Amino acid sequence: MQREETPIYFSGINSLRFFAATSVIITHIELLKSSLGFKNYWKNTFIFNLGGLGVYFFFVLSGFLITYLLLEEKSRYTKIKIRDFYIRRVLRIWPLYYLILIIGFFILPHFNIFHISYLENSFHDNFNTNLILYVGILPNLAFSMFPAVPNIGQAWSIGVEEQFYLLWPWVISKSKNIVKTLLIIITTIVLLKVCVLLMGNFYSHSSWYKVLKLFVAMSKFECMAIGGIGAYYLFTKDDVLSIIYNKAIFLVSITMVPVLIYITPDVLQDGIHIVYSILFLIIILNISNGNMFRKNENIILNYLGKISYGLYMYHLMIIPFVLYVFKNTISISSEGLSNILIYTGTISLTIVISSISYHFLETPFIKFKSKFSPVKSGDDKS
Repeated sequence: MQREETPIYFSGINSLRFFAATSVIITHIELLKSSLGFKNYWKNTFIFNLGGLGVYFFFVLSGFLITYLLLEEKSRYTKIKIRDFYIRRVLRIWPLYYLILIIGFFILPHFNIFHISYLENSFHDNFNTNLILYVGILPNLAFSMFPAVPNIGQAWSIGVEEQFYLLWPWVISKSKNIVKTLLIIITTIVLLKVCVLLMGNFYSHSSWYKVLKLFVAMSKFECMAIGGIGAYYLFTKDDVLSIIYNKAIFLVSITMVPVLIYITPDVLQDGIHIVYSILFLIIILNISNGNMFRKNENIILNYLGKISYGLYMYHLMIIPFVLYVFKNTISISSEGLSNILIYTGTISLTIVISSISYHFLETPFIKFKSKFSPVKSGDDKS
């Protein structure tokens, strides 16, 4: 029997998106404060790792949402229209991605205010290769080969997500046992990464190995697969949910994230991303099910989550601008007040620009995307 045609919406997800985007913004503010000569907290363990965790969270959430929608489509119509899936991803991701690309490569380099000194030489020396890779939705490969492209380096994660989207509908469409398939994928990826690390015993000084190592490390498909397992459990209402839907488990998961940040050496932080991903999945399942915070969603946080793609993509352009204005127009001796103004200015301006982008650039494509969506989602980010 086909399920009723009702929009799929997970409460609280947009708020989580906003917090994840904000964590990335915080880390990048301190990074750029460091590179531009401001007193900063870049080397603080929590700040240093916060942005990476925000990206991991986005990966888990992407795997969760996309897998659930694909499972719903497969259940209702017995098959997945893969072409339509690709069209939806293009309409949601590409307009803003390519706008950012154009701004980052062809507009901002003409303004000294946006120059990041330690990245400038690499940007000019590798301009053509970087541009080709970014145009080809391979910014993660570009980031593996060269230092980040100034003001748009965060786009590497978009490359990872797009490569995930390229494969995922085939995985869900062809798999007879979703959990088994996803566990095999996770295990295979982990073993592959271990093999690449072991290769360092023989090729550690080779330039190609350094690129391979970084490219493989950044490809966090296992985080997305973990999100996919959570989607399957939720979709099938598996008994495991009775364990996950527990306030104590939820609170322990939230508490463990900062604890792991502080007790895990920086060199090992990336190696425990699977643990973080499981914790994030538990948080997502509890929030999205309404098991926590059952009251109406916060309207402001819900909206900020809707524009979180813009928050993520624009913020690296906003930070140097705010720091430049602050450095050249404002003289404040109080470090606390300075940070309040920098953070308030950065986040406020990023919200304004992201809001404009959402309504005038992204929304028309989101509306058109719905024509290719057999399963309607109440969450227009999906």
